[in-house]
Amino acid sequence: MEGIVNTAKRLLVMVLLLCMAFSALSAQDADDILLADVPIAYGEARFRERIFERTQGERSAVGLVLSGGSARAFAHIGVLKYLEEQGIVPDFIISNSMGSIVGLMYAAGLSPDQILESITSVSIQSLFDLTLPLQGGLLDSSRFIAKMTSLLGENTKLEELPIPIIVIAEDMVTKRQILISEGDFSTVLRASYALPVYFQPVEFRGHLLLDGGVTNLVPVDLASSFADSLIISTTFYDVDTLNLRNPLTILNVSVDLGKRRRGVEELKRALPEAIWIRNMVEDVSFMEFSKVEYLAQKGYESAALQAEELGKLPKLKDSFALDDLRVQLGQQVAASYDAYRLFKQVPLTKASHLLGIGFDSDFGTDDTTLLKDDTTLGLKYLYRSGNLSVGVNSGYSLNLVSNDQFSASPAVRAQVDYVFLKYLRASGYAAYVHEIATNAPMLSLGANLEGRMYFLEDTLRLSLTNAVEHLSDFKNSANLNYFDGNMYLYHARLQARLLPKGTGSWHIPDSSFSVSYQILGDYGTSRSFLGSRVETELADGKTGLFGTLKTFNRFALDGKGDVPFFLSDGFRTTSSTIKGQGHDLSLAVNPANHLVGMQMSFGYRPVNFNPTMAELLLFRNSSVAIYTDLLWYEKSFEPALSLGLELHTDISLLGIRTLPLTIYGGWDQKVNTFVWGFWFNVAF
Repeated sequence: MEGIVNTAKRLLVMVLLLCMAFSALSAQDADDILLADVPIAYGEARFRERIFERTQGERSAVGLVLSGGSARAFAHIGVLKYLEEQGIVPDFIISNSMGSIVGLMYAAGLSPDQILESITSVSIQSLFDLTLPLQGGLLDSSRFIAKMTSLLGENTKLEELPIPIIVIAEDMVTKRQILISEGDFSTVLRASYALPVYFQPVEFRGHLLLDGGVTNLVPVDLASSFADSLIISTTFYDVDTLNLRNPLTILNVSVDLGKRRRGVEELKRALPEAIWIRNMVEDVSFMEFSKVEYLAQKGYESAALQAEELGKLPKLKDSFALDDLRVQLGQQVAASYDAYRLFKQVPLTKASHLLGIGFDSDFGTDDTTLLKDDTTLGLKYLYRSGNLSVGVNSGYSLNLVSNDQFSASPAVRAQVDYVFLKYLRASGYAAYVHEIATNAPMLSLGANLEGRMYFLEDTLRLSLTNAVEHLSDFKNSANLNYFDGNMYLYHARLQARLLPKGTGSWHIPDSSFSVSYQILGDYGTSRSFLGSRVETELADGKTGLFGTLKTFNRFALDGKGDVPFFLSDGFRTTSSTIKGQGHDLSLAVNPANHLVGMQMSFGYRPVNFNPTMAELLLFRNSSVAIYTDLLWYEKSFEPALSLGLELHTDISLLGIRTLPLTIYGGWDQKVNTFVWGFWFNVAF
């Protein structure tokens, strides 16, 4: 009996201990929940000291708040420019979301003009990559961070920036706001724009950070705790053209409600004492990253509307001169652009591994392949380090250029690219395609060496290309353009490309001229050809009207006719006679020693037509055009004719990753039938 009593006592003690433990845990959970509205600050004490060092206690500090707003936040560049022209330099900056990108660059010492130059001189397409959300985000920003590092240097710390700045983020672990004024620049930068789903959360001192703009667009209260004199630059979004029945739009708007409301509440508490610069960009989509200069100009004009109030602030520019630093940063900006401009290459300081959707097209602007013309869509692994890029894409090879050869076959494609000596790029690829219907395997290999140089203030680009291709069609597959057996092609091309900068009324946006030498062989016989190509466009930036002209010619140097036709020549046809001409070197069919083509189009590209789909996809550069293709390939003055309608648009994900799509359809006079197809001009 005594043993039972003792056992009962021990059980009672254990129960009491467990109750106490659970009570403690419950109390702790309650405490954690009640701390959710208490921010966690890193570097605040030193931040206050730095503000005092600037004011010496002799005047009130001047604070600058830069709101989020995605692409619209580039309006802050113009605001900063106007402030500097008035002699105003803030004592500190409070920012979140995209406002932090501008704020961090400015706090690091870059002038507004240098910031604008750094952003507009690169293609945003070249800075971000689509990836599977294995780490929580659809977009990888390794190249963007590498670009920022090239501008500002490695191992940059927030607490060492010339202008004190606090970047606001949200922590998924503690569910609390994180105020960061110290730490690694690149890490904080990544956290500042870590928009949920689109970018992966960022690890920082045990936290897992998201874009601080998800809860508050305008963090005014924090700025008010450091100064009485505030300049608040906002980039709200306020349009009435959204489809509020679209599920994705509903999701976006529902998220916007809370952060907008909280920002407005804090803004109203600061007014009228604070100077509110309401940037006139509220009708611009958050995806319009192509309008940086327009947004900056609007920011400048918006700031100028507050000239009277801004004139009452102390003139601090001379007291905190950044001239020497900006000279040094200007050199780094120039060096970064110089390394980038030729091949749009951003050297990575840290190796990057990506797994995502691959979209490798042989119809890109800089593609030089002639024997192989398809698009590989699949799962792609991409490794980057320094100037080296290695990719493997496994999926399907899509042949969609003309309706007589539509096909989709399992494929694996590997490619390596390496930029060296700044002016040279070496590339190599290998692709295996297996046509299921005929059980036909196909193998293609290629290597390419290209050198580029710019002249005439970057308006003229000269390039010299040497390329070798091999194609094995073991069972005469219908997937290929009438190339049978084993073929090889050597291709040397000298190209001059004009890149004028005018965008106003009638202008020529882009033109090129090239001459080429080719050797086509089947490892038993070979033939040589000489050719040239001219491409130009005339466009009116006001009405959206445009016309294009493309011409090419190719001549057999042995005088034996049968000049080969390549799909990249651009003549749209379903004629097997034309498509297969000159591909079988053992046949003598067409004595004409020339192949001359001309493609003309006249169309309309609406100037301000940029529709969106649920604020997720943006359609830009959309156009409709009438085309006429002419081809002289026989000993006759009468050409083959193909004419019809062409539609084009650039499908952009968040304004960051773009997929150019062209669809055409028309009448093929050579075979008296319709011809239609589409292609993508991009490589993901």
